Amino acid sequence: MSVFNGIISEYPGISVDNFTGQNLRSSIFFLSHCHLDHMNGFRSEAFARCLMSRDNARIYCSEFSHNLLTSRNKIFQVPEEVMLKIKVLRPNHPHDLSVPDHNDGKKGPYRICVTLLPAGHCPGSVMFVFDGHNGTVIYTGDFRIYEGTVQKLAGLPVAPKCLYLDTTFFTRQAPTIPSRDVSIRRISESITSHLKKYPNASIFFESETQLGYEAVFLELKRTFNQKMHVGRAKLALYQDVEDTTGAFTLDGSSTKFHACGRKKDSNECWEKRTSNNALTIKLCVLGYIKINADGGKCPTVRKVQPNRLKICFSMHSSYNELVEFIGFVQPDSIVPCVQPYKLSMAAAQQELNDLLMKQRKASQPPVTLPYLKRRYDGTESAPSWKAKPSHSDLHEVEDATCGGLFPHKEPLAVLNVPFKKTKPSQN
Repeated sequence: MSVFNGIISEYPGISVDNFTGQNLRSSIFFLSHCHLDHMNGFRSEAFARCLMSRDNARIYCSEFSHNLLTSRNKIFQVPEEVMLKIKVLRPNHPHDLSVPDHNDGKKGPYRICVTLLPAGHCPGSVMFVFDGHNGTVIYTGDFRIYEGTVQKLAGLPVAPKCLYLDTTFFTRQAPTIPSRDVSIRRISESITSHLKKYPNASIFFESETQLGYEAVFLELKRTFNQKMHVGRAKLALYQDVEDTTGAFTLDGSSTKFHACGRKKDSNECWEKRTSNNALTIKLCVLGYIKINADGGKCPTVRKVQPNRLKICFSMHSSYNELVEFIGFVQPDSIVPCVQPYKLSMAAAQQELNDLLMKQRKASQPPVTLPYLKRRYDGTESAPSWKAKPSHSDLHEVEDATCGGLFPHKEPLAVLNVPFKKTKPSQN
């Protein structure tokens, strides 16, 4: 869960993923995705008053997030005053924005270039790259980038002044986490095995968040030709996602698959759920991390009761994935935005500082004694250290989800879902 205070210290007057307290002094706001821990204060009266008191106040986000926030179904119940200020920024494209005076007239406005990059966390999730007079800053929001794929994320700068990082699993107790494609395959295998024993059994799904499991449901529809029964609120989330027509239903009697929530949401489904042959699958990751942290070896699929499974499914990067990402980006400093499992924020900051120091030392070639002698003799100039990767080293990966670019190489990447296009609002 994000504990980021919203302040990008390098650029006063802008705030990201926090809309309370001192952030109400900002004029330019950014939302990385529509998970509630990144929307603290977004629907408050105080934030609405803040926006309406400034003609030049704006909220910037991806197109998919914009569609959710301004949906006619009022999914997030965003006040009208807030909706009027939400603007779309096209991903993988630099946007030149003006940040208004942020210090009661003592300082004038300044300009900043903002680029949105796909974050691989959930539909509409993006990273923000800020570039201006005080250097380059990267804010990842929540993200998942697999090992060996960071080099393929076009537009990701190297050597930024600061990296604001999703540190959810920045702990040595979570070195690796199964990819989401592996998790999806294990889900399909578990269902196939159960239905061989009980062909008419109902399958129930539990998850920790609303957004982020769409690829699971779509793949199950393709594999088993069964729609997913959901409630009206969840169905409204998918209205702007193409290719989902026919994948979800409000009729619980027409399908074996259910993601319809708790007992009060559907008495009919609750009766099916309590039958002897029903299978419940909980998609989660923390239990997987806990068992590994205690010295055990947790499988991707864990049977916790006769007809109840927990299957590891993560929308956040593992420790090894984070280390590789940091090593590629090579920031001057890092700000952790999430308290890692069993690690304080202070300890996380120290670990990040130590990692940066270690990676910097590793990137410099050793200076041999013969070289030192020649150097002191004045017969040889100082060595040129290993060059950092340039933008020309990056390669584009085609994907319809986020402007044609996506960081994952796996064929079933969770965000590989096209979204309906709407005309973006003007900046």
